[in-house]
Amino acid sequence: MALTAALCRPRASRKQRWGAFGALIALWTVVYIRYRKGGVQQTLHEREMLKRVNWGAFWAYYNERDPTVEEEFAIWGEYHQRRHEMRYDLLGETVRRYLPEGGRVLDVGCGAGLVADRILDLPAHYIGFDFGGPHVDYAKKKFSVIHEPLRVSLLRCDGEVLPFADASMDVVVMTEVIEHLLRPELAVWEVARVLKPGGVFVMTTNNASEMPLRSPASHLFAWLEKAIGADHPELISLRPWIWPDRIDPAILPKGSPDIYLPHTHHIQGETRRMFAAAGLETFRWSSFEFPPPQSKTGGWLQNQGDLGKQAVDAIEWIAQRTPIVRRLGCHLFMLAKKTGSPIAPEPPPGIWPGPFSAGAED
Repeated sequence: MALTAALCRPRASRKQRWGAFGALIALWTVVYIRYRKGGVQQTLHEREMLKRVNWGAFWAYYNERDPTVEEEFAIWGEYHQRRHEMRYDLLGETVRRYLPEGGRVLDVGCGAGLVADRILDLPAHYIGFDFGGPHVDYAKKKFSVIHEPLRVSLLRCDGEVLPFADASMDVVVMTEVIEHLLRPELAVWEVARVLKPGGVFVMTTNNASEMPLRSPASHLFAWLEKAIGADHPELISLRPWIWPDRIDPAILPKGSPDIYLPHTHHIQGETRRMFAAAGLETFRWSSFEFPPPQSKTGGWLQNQGDLGKQAVDAIEWIAQRTPIVRRLGCHLFMLAKKTGSPIAPEPPPGIWPGPFSAGAED
């Protein structure tokens, strides 16, 4: 901050300004070298930890411990509920825009059916499914007493093997799901298969270009890495792969090592190329949720009651309209249209860098 103040001081000489500017560049460079080294190491470590997960642990967690979003609202509090409701409002508006009258929308990993809640008045068919049995049971109970123009069907299945006919859906929604999958490319291929030609895929997920938790005054190059890296994935150094908390050992076989579930942050350019390989052309993308909930600012706003909720809405509005910054939200929002056929019947090696994907290194 002192160097910035010296650079902007009205009475500073040209020599003083150049000196302050040079010192800033040196500071940003040293800080960035440390940031990038730590980010690369953390990314490699998390990818290695992900290799420990197995199908049994995956199934046990999502069928025995994973709460629905609505159940989590009671835990998170009103501030975080407001941020999540914002996402579902965005999804509801988008589905309305692209779902034709009498059309079919598939909600992959529907949870409690919060997307359906926002389109109940549409004369269409909503099909929601989830991997976890408790989620489907919860949604079925909720919609059993709701009688609206929207026809609601709920079932349990796996997003990587969809039990639906080719070209049978007008819109497919996948919100905060793809980051949890062991092989997300399989789900993308399935989405492309069930979409009608010209159908729209609506996806949100964690953003690997999420703004750093430190100020750009000290970490400017890290901010630039995140912003530019959205289109150039090779630049991203810190890319989370796992949920930070291990699976509760109580639901695992005795003697199991620490196991962490996938929670992969996606890079827009990388995911866009995967979509394209499946025959899905991304025609719009953005990010949302500012600031990060784990930041000091987010924590402070959470404790400010209604004032904090109003303030975060204003921050969201400004960030969405600020160049560079608008790329740095916590979540990606991507829209893709089915425009062709996949480059291969199955996802080819290298299309996704996950440890369980075809062609992945041991």
